[in-house]
Amino acid sequence: MDDLDPASQDLDHITITLGCGHTFTVETLDGICELAQAYVKNASTGRWTALSLAQTSFVKAASCPTCRRSIDARRYGRVTKRSNLDLLERNVATRMAKKLSSVQQAWENIDQSALEQAITLQISHRSQFTKDPVHFERQAKVRDTLLSKAAPSVVSLDVFDKLLLKYSGLPKGDAEQWKKEVKPLLQIYSRVVEILATRTAHTSAYEASFSMLYDVELHSAKSGPNPPQYPERYALRMAKLKVGMTPPRADTRFEVEGIWMTIDVRFTLGALAERVYSHLVAQPEKNYAQIDAWGNLTAFIYDTCNRDANLAFNIASSTQAHRQELLTSLRIIKAVWRSTQFMVIMKQSRESGLTGEERKLLASLVEERLTLQKKNAATIRNQYSRNGGLGRNVIEREFDVPIQEYIKNWEDLISTLKRPSVFYQAVSEKEIRDVVIVVTGTLAPMVIFSPLETVGEPFLPAVAMNAEPP
Repeated sequence: MDDLDPASQDLDHITITLGCGHTFTVETLDGICELAQAYVKNASTGRWTALSLAQTSFVKAASCPTCRRSIDARRYGRVTKRSNLDLLERNVATRMAKKLSSVQQAWENIDQSALEQAITLQISHRSQFTKDPVHFERQAKVRDTLLSKAAPSVVSLDVFDKLLLKYSGLPKGDAEQWKKEVKPLLQIYSRVVEILATRTAHTSAYEASFSMLYDVELHSAKSGPNPPQYPERYALRMAKLKVGMTPPRADTRFEVEGIWMTIDVRFTLGALAERVYSHLVAQPEKNYAQIDAWGNLTAFIYDTCNRDANLAFNIASSTQAHRQELLTSLRIIKAVWRSTQFMVIMKQSRESGLTGEERKLLASLVEERLTLQKKNAATIRNQYSRNGGLGRNVIEREFDVPIQEYIKNWEDLISTLKRPSVFYQAVSEKEIRDVVIVVTGTLAPMVIFSPLETVGEPFLPAVAMNAEPP
């Protein structure tokens, strides 16, 4: 301290006394707190000029070099509060990972074969059930509305529970029995949706700060002497510049995991509904109104899988989570395959059957879908093999092998449709899984992220903490 010049304005001569009583130069504390990671410095003047978004890893709390107590000087408020939020987020991430793992275990413990057997035994032919054309059209519109809604989150649990009769057209007895038998699956779905609603500290800080800045900038733009032509756009752009952080990613990575689980639950619900459909079609006495209702429910479930798989892909893309993007694209292709396969089953199971010309048209439609999915799969694979940082073995095991099995079954379906009078037999998901296991020795895991892998995005705004350096 004797070497310091009190009159000097250099940082290596200015001191700060911390709350613990120990004194250090500003230059020393700036280095300990890594202030250059939080702010941009002008190289020529040495002045801090702007907030920095360069922090991409977990920020540890800075502490006094002598006694290890936390540094509490206002100059380092942004860094300190960022580290506190990181710690809170790590705790939340740990809890979310445990919850998802617990739900995954409960999901794996469900005996799906027993569920299938119970449902087919309980739901039987209803000779008195009839289809009201007006109600049938109204229910179709409800299904379209549910699928066309903007997708900020997964399809609500109520869609598969309280709203079931409004869009499915099922006989009331069938609907009640169905909900009773699939209750364990709906409970899993409910638990995942609850996890998806969890908000981490970083997300809350980001949203609150961004909202406040947007309101301030919008008011300023509208009340200023020269208001911009589009004040809302201007306010949005200025809020992004001033918020001082990038959007948090930990929430979204767990969100993708959760959406995957809801989709997998729905694939099982769809397979069970499809089993009931096939059971009713196989009965000597058929009620096609009842069969059509079960067909509509099955197709709708598969369509919701496609909807939310695309939602998950968009979220994964926004966070550059390449492995999640790859595995989500696989679920999109799977959803399209299940929808396509069941579409063929429904058409060939009609009371009038399929004419030769209808088979050709249907084969052409299925072939178009296959061509599109092949193109999408090739694009995704090439993208992540070049730029995704994923190893070749990972891509081959978790993407290539399952994709090739879906493509093979797709081609078998087209071949069957091109042969007259051949009745297509559905390929179960278990058969596809068995092939994948034989070829790779395993199945792609759920990939539950550990807290250390999810925490670490820079998003602590100076406006929320009054902590910019002098």
